[in-house]
Amino acid sequence: MIGKGKSKYVSSKELSQRSKEDGDRISNLPDHLICQIIYLLSTEEAVRTSVLSTRWRHVWLWLPGFELSSRKFSDTNAFVSFGDRFLDYSRVTCIRKLKLTLGDNANTVKDGSYFTSWIDAAIKLKIQHLDIDWAAYDFFTHRRLRLHSCETLVYLRLSNLFLDDEVFVVLPCLKTMYLEQNWYSSETNLKKLISSCPVLENLNIVASNSDAQVYQVHSRSLKRLSIERRILKVLDGVPGIVIDAPLLSCLSIHDHESKTFIVKSNLESNAKLYISLNYGLVGSDVIKSVSSRSSFRDFLTGISMVGDMIISQSTSQLICLYSKLEPLPQFEYMSRLCVSLHATNSIWLKTFLRSCPNLRSLILEQIGYVNYPEPQSEEESPKCFLSSLEFVDIYFSSQGRYIDMKLVSYILENSAILKKLTLSWDHHSTKGEIIKELLKIPRHSTKCEVVILGFKRQAPLSPWCKAHQGEGPDATYL
Repeated sequence: MIGKGKSKYVSSKELSQRSKEDGDRISNLPDHLICQIIYLLSTEEAVRTSVLSTRWRHVWLWLPGFELSSRKFSDTNAFVSFGDRFLDYSRVTCIRKLKLTLGDNANTVKDGSYFTSWIDAAIKLKIQHLDIDWAAYDFFTHRRLRLHSCETLVYLRLSNLFLDDEVFVVLPCLKTMYLEQNWYSSETNLKKLISSCPVLENLNIVASNSDAQVYQVHSRSLKRLSIERRILKVLDGVPGIVIDAPLLSCLSIHDHESKTFIVKSNLESNAKLYISLNYGLVGSDVIKSVSSRSSFRDFLTGISMVGDMIISQSTSQLICLYSKLEPLPQFEYMSRLCVSLHATNSIWLKTFLRSCPNLRSLILEQIGYVNYPEPQSEEESPKCFLSSLEFVDIYFSSQGRYIDMKLVSYILENSAILKKLTLSWDHHSTKGEIIKELLKIPRHSTKCEVVILGFKRQAPLSPWCKAHQGEGPDATYL
C-alpha cells in the first residue's frame, strides 16, 4: 500500500537498484539451480546470459541440454567453433538432451569431421535424448552417422541421414526412436538397427520419397509403431512392410505404395489400429490378382482381433472390392470403428458391420452423395445393431444438396439399443430440412438421442477419428 504523500511512481534509479539486487540474489544461488533456470530459456537467451557478469560467463556451458542450428549462424566456421566449445567432452557435467539442425550452410564446411566428433562427444557425455536433422538439399558423405553404441540413450530422432550397416551396434536403453526420410544402405540395415534396441517401445518411420525397400520391423519389446510411406519419385524396387512384434498394441500404417503387408503381431482386443493403404494398386486391379487377394486376406486375418480400428477411404474401398469376392473375417473384439468411405460404398458398410458383432461405437465420414435409389436388401441387420451398438457419429462431406437420409434411416430403424446419433454436414441443406426428415424416421430404440450440429463445416474425422470434442450452443437435440 502506498503511503499518503508518497509518489506512486518508482524512479528509474530505484528500478535499476531493484534489478541489481534481484540479479545478485540469482547469482548467489548454487550452480545447479542457476543451470535449471537458464535451461528454461531458448538457446540464444541462455548464451546471452554470459554478458551479465563474470559469474555468468561460462554458466551456459554447464547446461544439460542444447539446441544448435547452423541456420542461426551466418559464418559456418563460427557455427563449428561454437559447437566444439559446447560439446567439449572434457567438461565435467553430462548432457541429457541435444538437438542438431544442419542446414545447407553446414555443407560448406569442407571437413565434415566436426559432425562425427560432436556425436562421439555426446556419447562420452552420456547423452539421453539425441535429435539430428540434416535439413539440406545436397547429399554429402559426411551425412553418414556413426553411433556404434550408446548405453545411456533413451530417445533418438534421425532425419535426412545416411545409415549403413556399420552405424549401430547396441542401444540397450533406447525406448523411443523416430526415423524420418533417411537413406539405408540395404533392406537389412533397418532391421539390424531395430534389433539393436532390445527395450524399444515406440517407433515412428517416415520413408524417403526415393526409398522403395521392404521395411522389416522385428522387435520383442515394441508396443507402438507408425509407418508412413509417401509417393515414390523413383521406383527401383517393390516396397513392402513386414512386422513381427508380439507386444504391439498400437499400429498406424499410411502407405499407398507398398505391395505387401505382413503382420505377425498378436494384435489383441486392447490394440488400436489405423490403416490407410491400397497395395499400390488402383480400383479393381487388386481383385484381379490372386496373389494380392491372398496377401490381403492374410493381412485382414492378422488384424482381426483389434478392438479399435480407423480405416481410410482408400482402404475402405479396397475392403469393399474384396468383400464382393471373398467373405470378410470376423472382428469379434471390435468395439470402436472409425471409417471414411465414399457414399457409393454405403452398402458395403452393412457387410462390414456384420463382421463386427460386438461393435459399440461407430464414427463415420461419408464422402460424396448418391442421387439414385438404393436397392432394397432382404439381408438381416448386423448383429451389433441388436445387441451392442450404442453410439454413432456421422459426418457428411458432400457436394449434393441433401445428406444421405437412407443411411440415417437404416441406423435409426434397426439399432435396438442405440443411445446417441450425432449428425453434421458441410453442404447446403438447412438444419430445418434435416430436422423435418429426421422426424419422419421411426426409431427402434426409444432412448436414442439425435444430436444435430448444424450446417457449418465441422472438422472431418480423418486423420484421424477425432469425434466432436464439444457440441456447442448451436447443437439441436431431437
